[in-house]
Amino acid sequence: MRTLMHEARRRLASPARTTRLAVVIGRLLGIAFLVCFATGLYSHFLQDPLPWMRFPTAPVSLYRVTQGIHITAGIACVPLLLAKLWIVFPELLTYPPVTGVVSFLERASIAVFVGASLLEVTMGLLNTFQWVPFPFYFRQTHFALAFVVIGSLAIHIGVKLPAIAGHWRRGQADESPIVEDAPAADADAAAPARAPGGVTGRVLAWIDDT
Repeated sequence: MRTLMHEARRRLASPARTTRLAVVIGRLLGIAFLVCFATGLYSHFLQDPLPWMRFPTAPVSLYRVTQGIHITAGIACVPLLLAKLWIVFPELLTYPPVTGVVSFLERASIAVFVGASLLEVTMGLLNTFQWVPFPFYFRQTHFALAFVVIGSLAIHIGVKLPAIAGHWRRGQADESPIVEDAPAADADAAAPARAPGGVTGRVLAWIDDT
């Protein structure tokens, strides 16, 4: 099993799979989920307010705006989540999978976060098409899952905080691939750096520099 996992990690090695890129994509994903969570709480308590809650009645389009932001951020979570999984996937093939309390918390938080996030986003997307094929109430389940997502995200951030702090800005730490593959890494290191082109490239470069 150890040999099989090691070979799988080696085959998945890529210069693009770096801790720095995982941090960059991760913070965008975290922002998207926090925006979803905040606007979702507003929507939930607007429909089922607690006795002491009071909400503004103007502007009349406020709810429409917050729900537009909620749906947009939710849709943005899909490619960001898939990109984050692609970057860190070789790390999930580490053997043995659990080496202590910290690694257990990391694995558990990833499993809960990914599972709950995929279900949460899928439910939300289907609901935008007014299709609810679930054998449970959408709004109550969507609301409860939001706390599972944010809670597991908070645990994951806490466990990975040293790596996040060390790679928050470009050049703070080594930006080598998560899994080394010597020939590919050497070839990539020897290649000259190219300036990002186009609007997308410049936006990504700006995000990476912040």
